[in-house]
Amino acid sequence: MKKKKRKISIKKTLRIFIPIIIILLIIINKNNILYFYQSKTTNYKFNTIEKFHKLNIYNDIKSHKYSKTLEKIINTKYYNKKYTSYYINIDYQNNPNFFKTTNELLALKYNAKDINNIYKYLDELDIDILLKNDYLKDISNILNLNYFHKENLKRYIDFTKDSKENYKDNITYVNIGLDKDYYTDIVKEENTDDILILVNKYHALDSKYVPSDLEKIDKKYNRGNNNLMRKVAKEAFEKMCEAALKDNITIYSGSAYRSYNYQLSLYNRYVAADGKKIAETYAARPGHSEHQTGLATDIMNAKLEFISGNDKEYTWLVNNSYKYGFILRYPKGKEDITGYMYEEWHYRYVGVDTATKVYKSKLTYDEYIARK
Repeated sequence: MKKKKRKISIKKTLRIFIPIIIILLIIINKNNILYFYQSKTTNYKFNTIEKFHKLNIYNDIKSHKYSKTLEKIINTKYYNKKYTSYYINIDYQNNPNFFKTTNELLALKYNAKDINNIYKYLDELDIDILLKNDYLKDISNILNLNYFHKENLKRYIDFTKDSKENYKDNITYVNIGLDKDYYTDIVKEENTDDILILVNKYHALDSKYVPSDLEKIDKKYNRGNNNLMRKVAKEAFEKMCEAALKDNITIYSGSAYRSYNYQLSLYNRYVAADGKKIAETYAARPGHSEHQTGLATDIMNAKLEFISGNDKEYTWLVNNSYKYGFILRYPKGKEDITGYMYEEWHYRYVGVDTATKVYKSKLTYDEYIARK
């Protein structure tokens, strides 16, 4: 009697072999499956994940957010493993020199925050200036200053090299022009009607400039020969004098408006008497005197002497002049900034709002304008 042949069940066969095949596939392609999963959870491409594992850096980057910069650079010749932690935090820039420039900045010791700010505020020519110099300390803070002017970048770098001041002051001083000799690169002031006009050793008035609204200061408050001021300044000065009288303080204008030619005569006289170097510590060259603006005056006390730091009039003015729009223009300890000796008597009208800001800031007017 013949034995019956068993029919092989296809279903049974599949039930047996499919799990085996799956297991084999998992064993053979477990890395691919892992990389696929990691790609989906980190947003990096599959081949990038594969590269991470090959370089043994996946565990270093997996807890960080996705970085387009890292994704792009890792597959180029510019990738440098020691900079991986920096690449992660550098915002990607779509320009052909990005990878090369980024590595050069990192080599100079700029960090990711610095580099993001550099790309945010500077163009390629500016960045090239950075790359040609040593690491600039506080670069991120400097770039975020509202008074940072990128056209001054090279000057900032050069000035900072030899300076012991903080970065805010360094930028301020360069904006003033203190990285250059006095009376060089002079700016000719054109908006002469502006009461905030800046006149100093770097900013000058035209020799023909005469304010159009000069008025005589009331004789009650004037004891000088130069008794003219611009209308708004003259009225404010008289109000200040009236307020001072209520506090038993008597002040007078001793020398207000001076023409270009008058200042020229004074300057030449002082130079002849003391020599140019000394004279220029207290006398402005013609065109560089605030007196020509019609907004400044030298103030006298009740004895008809120009006030000094020991006078009660001086104390009153320091504490109250800003309320009427005036500032002490050349304060003590600021000689290297203003370019002039301490002048307790020289006051300048800038309006109540600005005078109050300058008073509270404890800055000179030069510094205040340089930080605007």
